[in-house]
Amino acid sequence: MENLPSAASSSPESPRKPQIGLLSCVAFGVGTTVGGGVFTLSGTAVNLAGSGAVLSYVIAGLVMCLCALSFIVVSTRAQDGESGYGPVGTILSPFWRFVVMWAFYLNGATIIAYLVDSFGDYLHEYFLPAAGTLVLALAATVLVTALNLGPTALVAKAETSVVGIKLVLLVLFAVWGLTELKPEQLERPLPQGTGGVFSAAALLFTAYTGFNVITNMAGSVKNPRKTVPRAILLTLLVSGLIYLGTVLAMMASGITVFTATGVSQAAETVMGSWGGPLIAVAACLSTFSGANANVLGASEIMLRLVGRGDVPPALGRHTRSGHPYVSVLLLGIITVILVFLNDTTFVVSIANVAAIIAMIIVSVAAAVLGLRKWPGDGARLPLGPVIPVLAILAAASQLPSLDPTALLTGFLLTGLGGALYLARHAERGGRGTRAQANRQIETLGTPLMRAARRSYRKG
Repeated sequence: MENLPSAASSSPESPRKPQIGLLSCVAFGVGTTVGGGVFTLSGTAVNLAGSGAVLSYVIAGLVMCLCALSFIVVSTRAQDGESGYGPVGTILSPFWRFVVMWAFYLNGATIIAYLVDSFGDYLHEYFLPAAGTLVLALAATVLVTALNLGPTALVAKAETSVVGIKLVLLVLFAVWGLTELKPEQLERPLPQGTGGVFSAAALLFTAYTGFNVITNMAGSVKNPRKTVPRAILLTLLVSGLIYLGTVLAMMASGITVFTATGVSQAAETVMGSWGGPLIAVAACLSTFSGANANVLGASEIMLRLVGRGDVPPALGRHTRSGHPYVSVLLLGIITVILVFLNDTTFVVSIANVAAIIAMIIVSVAAAVLGLRKWPGDGARLPLGPVIPVLAILAAASQLPSLDPTALLTGFLLTGLGGALYLARHAERGGRGTRAQANRQIETLGTPLMRAARRSYRKG
């Protein structure tokens, strides 16, 4: 396994042991997961699958649970300070470890765009009707970018409150809606047949990908052999219950076609006129904080890629206070381009393609571990490689239901990353920037690590 230089050992102020606890991991996981996946995609799922949207969320969740088990057995074999994707480099090869990390970088970059789009939709519809959705989405992009070039502590403190507020409001909506739900409302015809259920499930795949932020931190948590599996499974469980409660409450509204602000639209019917704006507040907070969390996560991945020499060292340049400004600005540019496309479904589909590619590769690595009888001290699964193989098949089965153009675009962007890796390793350089990136990683000094420690010190 490729080891990073032990810069931490020479720094008296740097922490020598992992510092991120279970509460920190779960809070970041749920905070990243529950965002656009509920406030935007719930309405889209109901439009595609009708009452079958409940089944779509279950299918997507079960597929992600299978993949998550593969992530658990791989990530719990990470060395201290290493990303949870690191063991893929030993199990398969460094190239495949890069592809996994690159795919998740693409996933994070594209998710940011659909989150700021969602933010613009809710803010325009309920609070600033005079401002266009596009203008508000672009403004959110600028603000998120600026925040990630500023004080991480401020963002981290705000993140704690946002996660709590949005969960409380969504639970309130779900419980209120469930009390109004009638059995016949679950018997609506499927607007696009059973195909709509599977199309919605494929689209919802990205609604569960927030748990990968825990994998980013796997080598930097307390007792990772226990903490990482618990945090991933708890994140999926909490997120799945919130999704199911929300979509059932939307069914109770009796609305058959939802707009981009579907959850607030349903809340106005179920809870009264005050319900729409209340949920819209949660949506704005959630989508904005989710975009910020994805910038943190994607920048973390980029720093690790720079540290290994997999991408040009310029992408790892950071300010004296540790902010990787080149990566953050690159994410801002990508987001602006995708926002101008004005096609949320297309953007989400690209994010799904990237995530599915990463899930398949990690599951292949887990299957190899199973065939080798689970070497090392990490987690193990029953039945040898059977569960990872099922995860590979389940994840791959989502691809045919996605938009063909998005499918091609996702594979092309992932392939371009692979070409970049091969070109970089044909000609190495930028040792100074790589060393700086490695020092940030080793001392838990990346923006994501600082945010996790400052926001959830009791975790």
